[in-house]
Amino acid sequence: MKRLVFLFFLSLGLIVPMAAAVHAEDQKKPVVCSECNMKISEANKKFSVVLPNVSGMGPSFYDDVGCAVLSRNKECATRQMTFDSNAIAYDYLTVEAVPVEKAFFAFKSDAWTPMGYGIVAFKDKAQAETFAAEHGKGKVVRWFELVDMMGK
Repeated sequence: MKRLVFLFFLSLGLIVPMAAAVHAEDQKKPVVCSECNMKISEANKKFSVVLPNVSGMGPSFYDDVGCAVLSRNKECATRQMTFDSNAIAYDYLTVEAVPVEKAFFAFKSDAWTPMGYGIVAFKDKAQAETFAAEHGKGKVVRWFELVDMMGK
């Protein structure tokens, strides 16, 4: 009996550290875009969109606002509403989280973005307008205008 107890604790002593190592390894995996599978770097966070785990959707990460719009537009109307009310973009200048429904987007700018859509999010409308004027013939739109324009 003592032998069985010893073997049990010995195996437990081996399994727990192995499970912890596997869990730590999973946490080190890079975050990739749910649409195009491109790695999302910390430096490019200002171009990304995140959909937290809500109502059976997410968590989803997008390396470019354009990827988020494409993914969102593939969903049914109910899931689109869930996406719209929960997704977070990041302000281009401050990298501050901004709900997509409240953000202003410089659209069709010549700005570099990870997937080349040229869409940049801002918390402040005036900053978005200045950026759009300085970067080609872009214009400033809100989230619902953006998803409609890219859906056509």
